[in-house]
Amino acid sequence: MQLDPVSALPRAPQYVHIRDSLAARIETGELIASAKLPSERELSESFNTTRVAAREALLALETEGLIYRLDRRGWFVSPPRVIYNPRSTKSFMQYVTAQGRIPTTELISAELIGASDWAAKHLAINVGDPVYSIWRRRFIDGRPVMVEHLRINAAFFPDFLNNPLNHSITEVMSQFYSVELTRVKMNLYPSSLSASQARHLLVSPGTSGLYICRSNHDQHGRITDVDQEYWLHDVLEISLEARKEQSE
Repeated sequence: MQLDPVSALPRAPQYVHIRDSLAARIETGELIASAKLPSERELSESFNTTRVAAREALLALETEGLIYRLDRRGWFVSPPRVIYNPRSTKSFMQYVTAQGRIPTTELISAELIGASDWAAKHLAINVGDPVYSIWRRRFIDGRPVMVEHLRINAAFFPDFLNNPLNHSITEVMSQFYSVELTRVKMNLYPSSLSASQARHLLVSPGTSGLYICRSNHDQHGRITDVDQEYWLHDVLEISLEARKEQSE
């Protein structure tokens, strides 16, 4: 007996049909940004399949960055990613606003402490020197997207904690201390969110994230601060332009 080449192929997993259907509706705009998706039970009933298959489809879409999950709230369509240029010295507030989005910041904690070994190394100061330790949560269009930990060299910024710390730190440095950030050294790589970071971002521990560590330098070449940022994985699109170097 000669087999039909198509019928001889293995059948696609059940979840793929659900994934493809939802992805198509998202890409055409039928499902708009931040729209809540049906539950696993509702999807399984609608597609006449199991809740396991529905969950696999949702997890696949989450991995692709098309949807996101909030603990005890459900699944939602991801908004467009924010374009992030690592070469730019613009602040979070500046580049998010420039793209027509609404950035906000919530102060979690702020204190003056002695520099740890790690902070001293990255700020080029001595262990125990005074630094401001500031934790903040950043939002885009009302969604928590990033937790950051700032370590700022206190020697350059007297009484820094008296300033509005839920505003742009870059603008505070410029307005009140005449310090302009002119250079940034940055490292970034994929990571997973710790329990503390996940709690602030309303997701489960271990959720995929993006870690960015920025060392900022001012117009005098001094390291002013080091900023550790813990992002949700579906928020940023890294944008760089490379040019071929001219040969000698």
